[in-house]
Amino acid sequence: MNAQERWWSLREWRLERKLHVTKTREALALLGAIFAAIVVSSFLILLTGVGIAEGLNALVQGAVGSRRATLETLVQATPLIFTGLAAAVAFRARLWNIGGEGQFFAGAMGTFWVAHTFGGLPAVLLIPASLLGAAALGAAWGGIAGFLRARYETNEILVTVMLNFISILILSYLLSDLWRDPDTYYYHSEHISDSAFLPRLVGNNRLHWGFVIALVVVVIVQLLLTKTPLGFEIRALGINRNAANYKGISIPVTTVTVMAISGALAGLAGFSEIAGIHHRLQLDISGGYGFTGIIIALLGRLHPFGVVVAAIGFGALVNGSTNMQIATGIPAALVHVIQGLALVFVLVTAVAVRYRIRRVAHSG
Repeated sequence: MNAQERWWSLREWRLERKLHVTKTREALALLGAIFAAIVVSSFLILLTGVGIAEGLNALVQGAVGSRRATLETLVQATPLIFTGLAAAVAFRARLWNIGGEGQFFAGAMGTFWVAHTFGGLPAVLLIPASLLGAAALGAAWGGIAGFLRARYETNEILVTVMLNFISILILSYLLSDLWRDPDTYYYHSEHISDSAFLPRLVGNNRLHWGFVIALVVVVIVQLLLTKTPLGFEIRALGINRNAANYKGISIPVTTVTVMAISGALAGLAGFSEIAGIHHRLQLDISGGYGFTGIIIALLGRLHPFGVVVAAIGFGALVNGSTNMQIATGIPAALVHVIQGLALVFVLVTAVAVRYRIRRVAHSG
């Protein structure tokens, strides 16, 4: 078969979305993906000379094996809920915001500026002000991409990726000059005022009120998407832009609004990490939360409550994998491979359940 014949052969097949997929089938597919990930991960663990039972037990113990481990899983999930929501809102409107990482850093910078500048305020004022500062700067950073898309039809993927680099470079400059802690050689800022710290939820554990704020924001986003005119416009934009325009929806205004909301949500992740965990700015405050948020949104099927489940699941996987590395001596690289495999299996299964390859009949 020559190249032209192979090309025409491929044209006979088309990937199309299934009209209806039952919840039972989706649940079974998810369980199958998890089982496949466990089987493959077990094989990889076995190759390192560690027993499968020992490795998997260490993973479970690190994720939910104790009260402290469970709370730490929720700590890991908190910023992922925010960045997952950010991606979900944008993707529902078919706006591909890949800039969650840059918007995260923008929110972190907004948090630090407010907390550092107005550090004398009491906590009841300073914490909400820091939250608003993070949301505002994150919204502005996302709004730039939205404006360029609405005004000039600029590809938002390229713009948001470039804004990621710009945000990190701005932070790097600030930490090397204006905001650098004069008492250290490291590139980080001074600690923010104690009154800007988010209180702990449970004793001396690291879980803080940022997790509660994240859950409140989840409910707000759900109500926004399902009970408001803006939510209808977002969903209409995602289904059919031409039809939305025909119905009188202003696509440019909705585009900018959606990207600003998405940026604000990612900015809140920066707020939760600064006010709840690190209490100062540094270049390594993000563990790739902005990019991971995209995966969280897809795993959660772009639904706010689904994002919560996916974020907690991924937090459990991260904590469990870290404990497995410490307890068994499994190489760090293999830990990342196991995390990636689990996500790949789940995502591939989700696509396989919702789509099918169909042969296209040609007339004549």
